[in-house]
Order: sequence, then C-alpha cells, then structure tokens
Amino acid sequence: MSSITAYCPTCGSALDPIPDAVCQQCSAASYSVCQPQPRLWGAGTGFLVWIASVALTIGLPIVFAVVYMIVRALQTGQPPSLHSLTQDLAFVLITVGSTIPAHLLILLICWLVVTSRGRRPFLGTLGWGWHPQFKWVHAVGLAFLMFGLAIVFQKLLPQRETDFEKILRLGYSVRVMIAILAVVTAPLVEEVVYRGVLYVGIERAYGRVAAVVAVTFLFALVHAQQYWGSVATLAGILSLSLVLTLLRAWTGKLLPCVATHLVYNAIQTVILLVAPEEVINTQPDRAALTLVWQIFGLGGISP
Repeated sequence: MSSITAYCPTCGSALDPIPDAVCQQCSAASYSVCQPQPRLWGAGTGFLVWIASVALTIGLPIVFAVVYMIVRALQTGQPPSLHSLTQDLAFVLITVGSTIPAHLLILLICWLVVTSRGRRPFLGTLGWGWHPQFKWVHAVGLAFLMFGLAIVFQKLLPQRETDFEKILRLGYSVRVMIAILAVVTAPLVEEVVYRGVLYVGIERAYGRVAAVVAVTFLFALVHAQQYWGSVATLAGILSLSLVLTLLRAWTGKLLPCVATHLVYNAIQTVILLVAPEEVINTQPDRAALTLVWQIFGLGGISP
C-alpha cells in the first residue's frame, strides 16, 4: 500500500492505490502517485481547522459562562463565587450544552474547507463509506474490544478523581446532557476534524506515518485536561485514538472511524444513564466499567 493516498481530481474522493483507478463517485481516472495530487487542503489548513475546533470547544462555553455570571450578578446584586458556580446545576448545564453550537460551527468550518465553499462534495471528499472488509458488525466488535482494554487499564494503572467525575456527580440531568454530546455530535464532529480534515491534510503533505502519529497524539492531547490525574483513562483515550487513526489509514474511509467511535461512546453512555446513583457518586468515571465488570461476574474495579 502506498504511503500517499490517491485522490480523484474531480471530486476529491480517496481512490484505491492502483494505477489508473477510477472514481466510483464520478468515474474520473485518478492521478498517478508520480503526478501532482489534486489541490485539496494541505497540512497547514488541517492544523488551522484543528486549532479552530479547539478554540470553539473551549471558547464558546467560556462566553456562555460569562453571560450567565453577568445575569446572576444582576439578579443577586453580587458576583457568584467560583465554588458556588461549580455546584450550580444551571451553570453546568449551560456551559456543557454550549458545546452543541460549538460543534455545529466546527462542522460548518469543515464543510467550507472540504468542499472548497461548495465546489466539491463533502462526504465523498472525506472518504465517507464502508470498506469491503469493515462493516457495522466490525465497528461494534472493535468498540467492545477497546472497552475491554479500558477495563484492563482501570485494573492495572493508577487513577485519582478527575474534573469529569466531579461534573457527572452533579446530577442525572448533567449525565443526560453529556450523553447527548457523546452520542449525537461528538463522534461525527471529532472524526471529521481529526480523521477527516487533519489526517488527510497531513497525509498528503508528509505521508501516512506522520499523519497517524500526529492525529493520534493531538486527539489525546485535547482530551487530557478533563481526565488529568487518571493515568488509566488517559491510556484508554490514547489507545482509542491510535486504533481509530490506524483504522482510517487502513481503510481509507471515515465512516468506520465514526461508527466505532459512536459505539464506544454509546456503550459507556447507556450504562452511565442506568447506573445506580451510589455507583455514580463513588466512582462516576468508572461506573460503566464497574457495571460491565460485575455483569461478567468478575467483581468491582478497585479504586
């Protein structure tokens, strides 16, 4: 397999790495790997999209938080303290929920870049579709395999309370909001940014190995803050990122990455929503892993 993916010069779809391959989307012949690649986006644009996604994911909740604090100050006559805000359910729901419009703006930016402002198909250019050897059943199996690896990490590696655990402990409504983000928007948006725009840009400029390494660590880096302090969880995130990026490199398709990411998040989300309150209060970040471990009759996860 070539280290550089061939792309259709008409629509930008990824092509099979064989001479004179024909695009199934528009029936145009591909360029040879020795000829100039189509003028899709490069590594610089990919990094700019990634920076914009991080800025929106962090910045928009800050904007919503500031607006909320101003409104609260006007209502009460004094600014709320940091401690009171961390225990304020409405504040947490607003800031967490603001991630949804942030995700929509990120998708818009990705659409503008991928389609060159409407001149190319969005999904086709990203390589949307199934690989002949990878379908939904494989995505489910791979997600459960990664979930099992996370259980092993929880048993073997050190862990302490994270910011994410503190948020989950605030109430069921917070967990529902996080569940919506984890299943409805996060898998699609994160895969479009990382294994879509960023991966393709780096691969075209520096090759497949560089793309796998860069995307794997950038994805893990962005998630490090909310799970800081838990070596086990960070190891799980890094492993998931590596597997998803390798999946993109092997299949040349984005849909397998989205599907695997979606199933992985859904497993944890469903169990977190049905977990007893006492489990959430004692070890919320590990509640899903604890319940699965107990279902198989293997006992709880040691704190």
